[in-house]
Order: sequence, then C-alpha cells, then structure tokens
Amino acid sequence: MPTQKNPAILLQTMEDFTEKLYATQTMIPKAPLKGSFAVHDRADHPCVDEVTASRRDYYKISFFSKGQGIFTMGEDQYEIDGPTLLFLNPHEVKTWRATSDVQEGYFCLFTDLLFDSVHALHEDLLLHPLLQQGARAVFKLDQQQCDYLQSIFRQLLKEYHENAAFKQEAILIYLRLLMLEGKRLATQAHTPVRSQTAAQVLAHRFTDMLEKQFPIEYNHNQVKLKTAKEFAQRLNTHPNHLNACVKQTTGRTVSEHIRMRMLLEARLLLIHTDWQIAEIAWCLGFEEPGNFTHFFKNHSGQAPHIYRLQ
Repeated sequence: MPTQKNPAILLQTMEDFTEKLYATQTMIPKAPLKGSFAVHDRADHPCVDEVTASRRDYYKISFFSKGQGIFTMGEDQYEIDGPTLLFLNPHEVKTWRATSDVQEGYFCLFTDLLFDSVHALHEDLLLHPLLQQGARAVFKLDQQQCDYLQSIFRQLLKEYHENAAFKQEAILIYLRLLMLEGKRLATQAHTPVRSQTAAQVLAHRFTDMLEKQFPIEYNHNQVKLKTAKEFAQRLNTHPNHLNACVKQTTGRTVSEHIRMRMLLEARLLLIHTDWQIAEIAWCLGFEEPGNFTHFFKNHSGQAPHIYRLQ
C-alpha cells in the first residue's frame, strides 16, 4: 500500500471531537444517545484559535456572546464581532481564526441520531432551512436576543450535565427553541425561510446521501452508490421520479451531480495523495483504470497523470 497523505479537507466526527475534548478528564456526561448530542460553554472548552478547512459528521449551533474572529463557510467569509449566532450543516467546509483573546459563549453539536425516536422532530431537522447545505445562517444579535439565547444555552448545559428524568425530552425542547429563534432571526434579516416541497426534500436526501460517501480517506474504501438507479433504490423511489425532482430543485440531473462529485473527489485524491491512479479509480467505483482515465480526460480535458503533475 502507498503512503497516504493527509487530506486537505478533514472530516471531524462527533466521536473524535468528544475524545479530544475529554482526553484529560475521567468523567463524560451521559448524553441522551451515545454520540448524538453535546453542549459546551466556550469559557470551559474554548474553540481552538484556528481551525483549518474541515467537514464534520454533526450539525452545530454556535453562539458567540463576546469575542472576535474570521469565520468562513464554503467560499463566504464573515467577521465575527460580538454577539452572533450561526448554524452549520455537516457537509459545509468551514474555517475559523480567532482575532481576540476573549472568546465567550456556547456551542452545541448533534447528529440526526438524536431525533430517531421522534419521527416528527427528525423531519423538522431534515427540513429546517438554516441547517441545509448552502444556507448562510450567520446572525448578529442585539442585547435582548443575546440574553435570551444565553438563557436557553444555560438550560441546555444544565440538562446535559444532569441525569434528571425526561432528560432527552428537555434537550429536544431547548434545541427546538434554538432552531425557532434562528428562523425568527432569518425573518428579521429578510433571509428567505420557506417550507420545502416534497421534490425539494427528496432532492436534499439525494444530495446528502451522495455527499456522505465522501471524502474517501483510505485506499481500501470504495463508494457504494454510483448510478441514479442505485440511489433511487436506496431512497425507495423510481429513478425517473428522483431525476425529475433533483432537476427541478437544482437545475442538474442526478447523473450530473454524481459525475461532478466524482470528478471533484478524483482531483482532490490526485493532488493530496500519492495513491496510484488504479487505486483512485477503484475507490471511485471504476473496476478498470482505463475507464477512469477516459472519464477524467473527457470531463477535465487532461489525463489523470498530467493533472497530477501540474
């Protein structure tokens, strides 16, 4: 096996985050469901001064009551200065650089596993506009909004650290309050907040399922879903219906989305690893390296080895 280089865009998991956070502690508070929820005070567990480009396997809501920094989401950059609330989708590439020593506030992390036992809430999470990929949910707060959000986070923190009766139900209530406050802030900021149609929901489920196959971190991992038919089967729908919903919602067909994502991953692997081209081809589902070479050259205008050299 070739020596692997670290990927340029890291994937941080909820499990990794928790292990690092409590590496020097002997007691970890009991979550409603293992690895599904966590909330922390930035005074006790400050974010690192600088976070390089990364994805996560969890949603995140960050509340800054004091402090400054530069935050990027995708290609958009935000200067955080004082009370701010922001929502993060797992697949958005983000970076963070603190520009002040004072950093106060809270942040909570959660995965969709938290909602598995409550179907209606799971659908709320799926449809919540501020947690969708492409949403730019960064809101400056006035003092009244800041005080209100502090009270919600204090209650969340209390429930998280105590093992009282109905713990999970209480956490879900406070989490929904945070999500509701986000909608209100979006309305005040004239950010469009619309309920998604059935077609949009299906399109989001497809793009989410596609994105969850990446990044490919090891040369023994292979993508499982490669065609519109395979995605449709997993989503319990007909390929034609899936294609129509995705095209209506995004302007691109299912095959175009798959092709573009495969091409992006191929470029990243060619640049940031020293894997053999045959290994990259296999990871992306091409059983014959020649088919991968033809695919890559046809869509990027260069053979894979030429692209890597440049």
